[in-house]
Amino acid sequence: MSDTSDLMNVIVDYIKGYKDYNVPSVCKKYNIECDSNLDPMNSRRVYIESGLIKISFSKLRELAKTIILEECDPVFVKKVDPYLNDNFFSISMITRRKIINWLSNQSLIEGKLRIDEMLSLSWNLECIPSSYGHKNANEDILQHMVRNDDLSYKEMFEVVLSAMYVSDKKFIDLIQTIVHPRIREGFEQKTYVDKLNNFLIKDGYKLINTKSISGEPIFTVEKISQGIDGKIKNLIFAAYGTKPDIVIEDSLTNDVKIIGEENKCLVYTLPISNEGLSWHDLVTWWNKGNEEYELCVEQELFKRMELSLDSEPEKMFMKTYYNNLHKLKNNKLPALIPQIYCHYDPKSAKMRNGQIYVHQRMDFLLLISNNRRVVIEIDGKQHYSVGDKSSPELYSKMVEDDRKLKFYGYDVFRFGGFEFVNTSEIQRKIVQFIQDLYKYYDLI
Repeated sequence: MSDTSDLMNVIVDYIKGYKDYNVPSVCKKYNIECDSNLDPMNSRRVYIESGLIKISFSKLRELAKTIILEECDPVFVKKVDPYLNDNFFSISMITRRKIINWLSNQSLIEGKLRIDEMLSLSWNLECIPSSYGHKNANEDILQHMVRNDDLSYKEMFEVVLSAMYVSDKKFIDLIQTIVHPRIREGFEQKTYVDKLNNFLIKDGYKLINTKSISGEPIFTVEKISQGIDGKIKNLIFAAYGTKPDIVIEDSLTNDVKIIGEENKCLVYTLPISNEGLSWHDLVTWWNKGNEEYELCVEQELFKRMELSLDSEPEKMFMKTYYNNLHKLKNNKLPALIPQIYCHYDPKSAKMRNGQIYVHQRMDFLLLISNNRRVVIEIDGKQHYSVGDKSSPELYSKMVEDDRKLKFYGYDVFRFGGFEFVNTSEIQRKIVQFIQDLYKYYDLI
């Protein structure tokens, strides 16, 4: 059977769970145009299929997402998950998996309460069906975690609670309960909050101390402004020679095209996952989608990117970064993207009478996640001086550009050109910076 048929059957089975007399109204609610000559009393399946058979696979996926967002039945979510290639929850499946794996490895997530008591603060366990032939999920946990000890945290989350597939609200309620002062306080609470925030921040969320009770902080999960909304469509980078001539090929979809000397500019157009863009992703793209590549393929891409670098400090920084990455033997770490156009003005400064609208090309970019973007600038003296004379005007412009980038949501780190005078010392500084960067963004 095809994916279209399989997904259609999952949706049919879900809607078929309603009473005969409710099926027409449910189909109408989801804009499923069923055959009016058919009677759902005779066959709910035939009636529902008469509407779904007209719908394309992409429309079926959108319908599945709509059902999830409105009703969020964990069993249904689990069944349709293989057919949905993007995240339909604000707290993504990737983040949920990491949180559940981390919690499953802790020694006492229930803290000061019993496990069933802790979970009942956020979820009604008696309304969740049993996975082990008992009355409900509450009885599962009482029998296998309280009276006996034959059910792990991981089995509890994945089998009994289906925590991967519950609504954002339920998942957030669980997180907030786990760090509530009724459960844990002091250093233990802080440890949990810090670790959970390392996961949540990838999706633009954070546990924030919003109030207190008896002097103890209460944390709630809130959407944060840190990071950048919107999906990345194009990465235009590693340009050398003249400024690339870019046209908008389709203004409705924001598709761009390089005209002229296309080989002097690289354009990455593949989707960027919530995990950002890794070196492995970039090399695989360079290798025309083949994930099985040799070291020579990486070296070829590195040399092509190095062509775009204007100065020895920039070359030293990129070389040190990738040497360190290979030393760690982890190609899943973020790619260091050189000479990236974060902004683009089709006109030159001359055409604008000497006015520069915005600093367009950044020295380096790291995509830590889809909404966490790090710009690294290596500031030569041209950033703050004219010839050998310092220029307050140029320095002010550089500081202004920093402010703009930060308001756009980028994290900006700068190295001064003078730091590169001592070659051995700057290499040590770069390595230390990379290590600090990875720790700060919880990459290693």
